[in-house]
Amino acid sequence: MEQTMRGSVPSRTPSQTISPLEHHSVDKSLPIKRVKFVHAITDETDGRKSVNGWPSQPQTLTRSTIARIYRSFLDLLGILVSVPFIILAGISLDRNGKDVEESDWKRIQTSMNVAVTAFPILFAAVIGRFTRVIATWQLERGCSLGILEQLFWSSTFVSAIMTQFFMRSFNLLGLGLIILWVLSPLGGQSSLYILHTARDTTTSVSNIRFFNTSLNAPFNSGDIGSMPQINAIYMSSLLAPQSIKGSPMDLWGNVKLPIMSRMNGDTTRDGWKEVKKDSEVVYSSLLGIPFDGTQRGSNSSFHLESSYYDIDCFDVSLHPEPISMTNSTLLDVKIKNTGWSPPVIQKIPDHVFLGNNWSVPCGRAECNVPFTLGLDHYVTDIMHGTLDIFSNVTDNQQTYFDEPPVLLFQSRWWRGAPYQTSVAYCHINQIYVESEVRCVDTQASVPQCAVHAMRDSLTPHPARDLTSFIFPMIMQGFAIYLTQATGMTHPADSSLTERYLNNSASPLLASKDDLPLLLLPKEALSERLTQVVNTYYLSALLPEGMTGNFSAPLNSNRGEIYNKDYAAIPTTATQAAWKPYTYQVNPAWLTIFIVASTIMLFAAIWTAIIAHRTLIPDVLGYVSTMTRDTGDPSFPGGGTTLDGLDRSRLLKNLPVRLGDSKADDASAGYLSFTGTGLAQRASPGRYYE
Repeated sequence: MEQTMRGSVPSRTPSQTISPLEHHSVDKSLPIKRVKFVHAITDETDGRKSVNGWPSQPQTLTRSTIARIYRSFLDLLGILVSVPFIILAGISLDRNGKDVEESDWKRIQTSMNVAVTAFPILFAAVIGRFTRVIATWQLERGCSLGILEQLFWSSTFVSAIMTQFFMRSFNLLGLGLIILWVLSPLGGQSSLYILHTARDTTTSVSNIRFFNTSLNAPFNSGDIGSMPQINAIYMSSLLAPQSIKGSPMDLWGNVKLPIMSRMNGDTTRDGWKEVKKDSEVVYSSLLGIPFDGTQRGSNSSFHLESSYYDIDCFDVSLHPEPISMTNSTLLDVKIKNTGWSPPVIQKIPDHVFLGNNWSVPCGRAECNVPFTLGLDHYVTDIMHGTLDIFSNVTDNQQTYFDEPPVLLFQSRWWRGAPYQTSVAYCHINQIYVESEVRCVDTQASVPQCAVHAMRDSLTPHPARDLTSFIFPMIMQGFAIYLTQATGMTHPADSSLTERYLNNSASPLLASKDDLPLLLLPKEALSERLTQVVNTYYLSALLPEGMTGNFSAPLNSNRGEIYNKDYAAIPTTATQAAWKPYTYQVNPAWLTIFIVASTIMLFAAIWTAIIAHRTLIPDVLGYVSTMTRDTGDPSFPGGGTTLDGLDRSRLLKNLPVRLGDSKADDASAGYLSFTGTGLAQRASPGRYYE
């Protein structure tokens, strides 16, 4: 009988070919074919290499106590690492719809942040061991080599896809493995989005009040008792930080009105022009419009009707001497007793302007003022009054005069020559607007409010070129008080107002000497003069209500202009109050997370069950497995019950090579896994079986 070589390469006739699944279909009544193996290396059992710790006697497949404990520990660990993700999903379901507690939410956020990193790692460990155990179990039962390769090499999402292509095994097993590994990144990422916090709002309508900018100014009353308050508000506004000057609210929480003519953007069909947040907004005044009635803890939106002066300087130049001014005592004023309607308006001839002179009473002497204001139109039959006596219009395009009134601004500049003066001729209009105001509650003492959009007022109002300054007493009083608002100065010094016109961001950095305001661009001078006039005019209307005290009782000794019903205009506001934050789950992400976590847990459980029901050793995937079933004397014989890891540990110092074990055969070599001393290195030009 021919000697059979252990571990040799099988040499079969076609009739002797055995299917990989032959044991499932062998007819036991037929005689069993004996297969003869041929190996390049003769069996030299007596010359086998001896390894310390190698089994010397046949053994059963019963594992040692240490091996069972180690395997049980891995099984238990796989189950335990899966449980926290199930708990996290359960916590999310339990918290859904409940009010948020800050400490609890921080703990949950920490858990989710840990899960997004830990889940893919632990999922890969559990599922990787699961597919390995399934492959070993299938090997014991008998299966095709392709199934083993699919199970064993599908250890990541990418390898699961590549294995199907390389093996050309496009089947349900491959599809299932791909879907299984897709859950690894999805499960990790889903943990970040399974739970979040949100809060709803309750909408209600409330009544608020805002300041009536149509009030008469006190410049014609002769009552200067409130002037220190007015001047203090005015100077505080000029000296406010640039962050306040450029913000939508003033120092005291009043909302400021942008100059609509300087706003960029399109106009809607309803006439609204949105205030662009990404553009620089030019405000009409450093003071805003007071209002009250908004509720704490809620956001509000409302509309307010108001007006502001818009000044456009069309001619700025240097004059060798000041332009003539006149006062109300020199005008042809004829007060009628029969009524004030219709008023008679006259233009001052010869370019003489109604306003203040360059000197004002100062104790027993005359004090010089640094600048003057004047207007070339005035009402002849009414010294002071309101614009209610004029007919109303419904837009900001209609005018009353054929020739628009001209506002004169003069500022001395005595550097070049005595009496040299910067002179600006400007058009002045009163613009009536409707503003949409939105307020956001920030838990501060006042909400953060801003004008969101503006349009021409649809409420009837006087024409745009009619201003309170056409009344002689108002014009002259306003000009006198404004020039003195920041205190008297030396004849060669500039006032704080002029320094603001020169440097609006930091007035105190401007020179205190005479300033050449004529060098300012017309647009810059127009915008700053608009802000100066509006700021001082607004501060005089209701100083008690400008400094965050609008809802306080109004001073009753100031007459009708301080009547609550007249000074405050009621309107309605839409209040959106925030409810407390609540937990909200994301159903889609939570479903993915639960599915991935559940599959991970069941895979760990099935791994434990199948691993303990599998008898054969774990040999798949180990290099040491290639030393099994071979007649190579450089490898020890037996040891078939060893797991691949145990075999590797015992043979870790054994040198090996995949080389030519038939180097003496000139016709063809044979590549086999042997010890390094029994095979030569492969050659690129040699043929191999």
